[in-house]
Amino acid sequence: MSDVDEVTVADAVLWLHNEGLVRLSGIGERALSPIIAYTVDIATGTITAFPAAVTGPGTDVMTLPADDLPDPTGTPKRLIVVGVTATDSVLVLDLAVIAALGINADRPEATARAWVAQLLLDPQITITTNCAELAVPAGTRCRHTFIPGGATLFTVDDTAPPVTTITLNPAIDGPDHLDVADDGSAELYLRTRFWQLQRVLSVNNLTWAALTAELEMPAMDHDSPLPGRAD
Repeated sequence: MSDVDEVTVADAVLWLHNEGLVRLSGIGERALSPIIAYTVDIATGTITAFPAAVTGPGTDVMTLPADDLPDPTGTPKRLIVVGVTATDSVLVLDLAVIAALGINADRPEATARAWVAQLLLDPQITITTNCAELAVPAGTRCRHTFIPGGATLFTVDDTAPPVTTITLNPAIDGPDHLDVADDGSAELYLRTRFWQLQRVLSVNNLTWAALTAELEMPAMDHDSPLPGRAD
């Protein structure tokens, strides 16, 4: 990300999926307090890390250039690209720090598919869902099953507790939720933090059908850009 004057949204998202998410996970591993979200400024490459807590030791918001990130070792874990903020930064969430989150939208499955596709980049992650529109027929890492309770949801497990539960259009919003408008813009609430997004990543029906038809579990091609839009 050195040629900052020519960096586009697509460039930033591709860099994140190729190595950036893995490098961001290194920040989380070293932080004094769990990091719940990151932003990557598209124009400058500046990284901002937001601790889950807002008071106490190690809860100050941190900023650093992309070149100072830890080396890309390991996997992305439960980090996902959500979309582009109103201030032209790419927003990344760490679902390992979020036990439960709601996606509110007319078609929440489109946003959820973008998250599922990214999460499966980590071979240690398994996803369980009661939504047929999110399940991947090949393999067992994203399986469709009955889940008691009546809500439409998927769970994310990488053997490191807690399991994350994402609910589509929950009956009652918890402190962590994403509200997606019809035009693809959104508002994200994480406890006391808030982001306005001009665009969220999403995967439409045709793209999802093509992806799941060719997807081979448990591996995905890290060099291929994920489907979806954030521009």
